[in-house]
Amino acid sequence: IWKKEIHQFHYSLQDNINFICTSWNMDDNPQPTAAKKVRGGAKLNFLTKVKKGEKVSLEFCQGAPVGPNANKISAYCGKMTLNGENFPFDIRDWSEMPHKEEKLEEAIEELKNIFHYSDEINFWVEEKIHEKWKENKRNMRLEHFDEKNTDAQNRANCPNEVIDTQWANMLRYWRSPEFKIEETTQKKANRAVVYQKTNRAKEGKTPNPIVEANRARMESLEREDLEENGSDNDVSILELTSYDQLKGDKYSKIMGAEKPGRIRGVGSAIKVTKLSGASSSNVVQNNEENAALRDEIKKLKEDQVHMQNDMEEERLEMKKTVDEMKKANDESQNFFDALLLLFAGRRDLPHSEP
Repeated sequence: IWKKEIHQFHYSLQDNINFICTSWNMDDNPQPTAAKKVRGGAKLNFLTKVKKGEKVSLEFCQGAPVGPNANKISAYCGKMTLNGENFPFDIRDWSEMPHKEEKLEEAIEELKNIFHYSDEINFWVEEKIHEKWKENKRNMRLEHFDEKNTDAQNRANCPNEVIDTQWANMLRYWRSPEFKIEETTQKKANRAVVYQKTNRAKEGKTPNPIVEANRARMESLEREDLEENGSDNDVSILELTSYDQLKGDKYSKIMGAEKPGRIRGVGSAIKVTKLSGASSSNVVQNNEENAALRDEIKKLKEDQVHMQNDMEEERLEMKKTVDEMKKANDESQNFFDALLLLFAGRRDLPHSEP
């Protein structure tokens, strides 16, 4: 029964994953993916020369690895960032990486199994993994994404190291006008940034004083936010997952609260129905849901192990009970045999101790 329940849960979970993956409006019949070299393979050749039980030596100076093997641990950090399960490729910003601290701890433990490691470089390792993660995303976009190609062609050019669903999610992001804004301004494409970028007077035209005043006030709020928090807290348009996230952002502070059924400043691509979840096929991909699915899969595996352990204990307990019953049955059979011999008039019966 428990095996059947596990399989049913697995298939249900897989259906949910497939539903999310197919709700991105992808083209049908993508072209087959050509074989590609594994990124950074040459820099990791040293792993084949490390004998079992040995570790790569490292030298340290002021919280960083130095010497001839420093580039090896740097390359290995790059390799670990290609694991899309631990460090998803489609997360917009490193600060939003799910379970980041836990995954960094796992990465450090993995490094300790390969290198003569010192905890004094923990901070360096965390920064290096962040750097390599960003570098990999940038290089893969430059090498494998062509805005002139169709969606099917770009999907077929997915790097071997990247999970297909994460690649599809990033392709859609790179196609969006919000990405172009973020790339040119180096800011999150929230409503205030989009307003400042798009509401500008054309060359030769007289600026609208009201629009210019709104832009100036939004920039002022952004500077205050940076001074107080060190970052812009407004959510990016592509990260909107609920209507409540629009309340209190810089745009609404200047332009006023939202009216029912409208989301201003984002065009017609994102509607209230999409944020409220009424149309699942069009909802913006929620990274927290991906993390929740991974947690469910992990929990399922843990539950399966616990069930197997419980069943093994029950099996041993049942075997013990059966053995005791068999022993009792043998004793009872011997007793009945003795009674039969007694009634048959045999005198050579064994006498039990009083």
